[in-house]
Amino acid sequence: MRAVLISTERGIMGATPGDEVARRKLQARMRKLKATPGAYLRIEWSSPRNVQHHRKLFALLNLVAENSDVYDTPEKALYALKLCTGYCDPIADPRTGEIVPITRSIAFENMPQEEFEAWYCQALDAVSTHIVPHLRHADRDRVLAEIAEGWL
Repeated sequence: MRAVLISTERGIMGATPGDEVARRKLQARMRKLKATPGAYLRIEWSSPRNVQHHRKLFALLNLVAENSDVYDTPEKALYALKLCTGYCDPIADPRTGEIVPITRSIAFENMPQEEFEAWYCQALDAVSTHIVPHLRHADRDRVLAEIAEGWL
């Protein structure tokens, strides 16, 4: 069971009607758990990602693809940003023993919002420094704002 919860003046509530149903089920389950000593309940939680911020990333990826001959698709741009920011793990190529980077996932369930915000700032710097250095910061920020505004 999954639910997005939100803090309100009335307390913790479900973000949608379906989330509220799930919250109530969890609450009932916890009451039952309290009445049953020795019973277990596994719970996972995370802070949900800001969808608008994620859309800003895709605006950035499109901006890179439009301004780079090498990283001419959003997918290539994302891969390049992950490499530039070090968002990868080293692994040995079993054929050669050479250490190669394997990029990590930035999917909602794999990267909390706080980590995404920090990575996004690094990605902006990487775009300006390594990927499309001919694009000025002011131009980049203006174009990103215009693109993201249309996506929000």
